[in-house]
Amino acid sequence: MDRQALIDRFERELGKVQRPGMDKLLEYIQKSDFYKAPASTKYHLAAPGGLLQHSLNVLDALRGLLSWRSDGMWEYRAAGKVVDTIPDDSVIMMALLHDICKTHFYGTSTRNQKNDATGKWEKVPFYTVNDMMPLGHGPKSAMIIKQYTTLTSQELYAIWHHMGMNGNYENDNAVGKSIEMYPAVLALQTADMMASRFMEGEKENLELFADVPAPASASEWADNPATGEPTFEEAPALSEGA
Repeated sequence: MDRQALIDRFERELGKVQRPGMDKLLEYIQKSDFYKAPASTKYHLAAPGGLLQHSLNVLDALRGLLSWRSDGMWEYRAAGKVVDTIPDDSVIMMALLHDICKTHFYGTSTRNQKNDATGKWEKVPFYTVNDMMPLGHGPKSAMIIKQYTTLTSQELYAIWHHMGMNGNYENDNAVGKSIEMYPAVLALQTADMMASRFMEGEKENLELFADVPAPASASEWADNPATGEPTFEEAPALSEGA
């Protein structure tokens, strides 16, 4: 599936969130490098469109962690006990926009590398960090979003602390306290790690997650008649050269 299919799904999902200013936020995304930026310099989805793919992967991973209710809410459970409830539009906002801080963040350069097949040295491109808005990571994502629309407290805390203890905070107790206040913080952290560690390779999705189409929205998930459980499908992968 090509990158336009990913863009279409991203915008369809984000369009489910009906808040003042969402049109302006989408315009910012469309005019930025969000759809063509990598997700990292070299670790996961370090390829054009990687950030877009990663955002959809986190959405799918987060939905997979939660239990869907017919009233448009999700339940986050620990050992069978509901510890948090999350509206569907919050799931979308947290997952799709947690890394909006990576817009205008990456640059490119070249380096000399020996071609094993020919034995010749060649210039090969690689990604660099060229942060045009050095305001941090999770906090910057929250600040960008709030320039255009609103965030609930649950969304704000989850996006702000989605890096967990790797967020380089002066007071790590803030992360633990935030999780106690809003367990959705931990859910987003977990979904982010699941996407980057289990679903994604350096240049594309892992084969296990490569070509499975995703549902249009949470409300379109159908119960599996065999198990009674919601069906779950991952985001489509970038095609070669997309």
